[in-house]
Amino acid sequence: MIAALHRGLAAETETDLRRGMHYPVRWDPFFQVFITVADIYHYPAQHSGHHRRQLTLTGAREKQP
Repeated sequence: MIAALHRGLAAETETDLRRGMHYPVRWDPFFQVFITVADIYHYPAQHSGHHRRQLTLTGAREKQP
């Protein structure tokens, strides 16, 4: 799956990456009024990073003996 995304991204031209469309910003905190194809490729990393930070326990390692 990730290899397919890498191949797809490598095949995109600069013009393709700048294409986009309007999105409702209320759907997701990372959505902007206009989202480009480049933004769509970046979205999964932003989204999963956001949830990883939500689920990470800070200080947990210091408390273990």
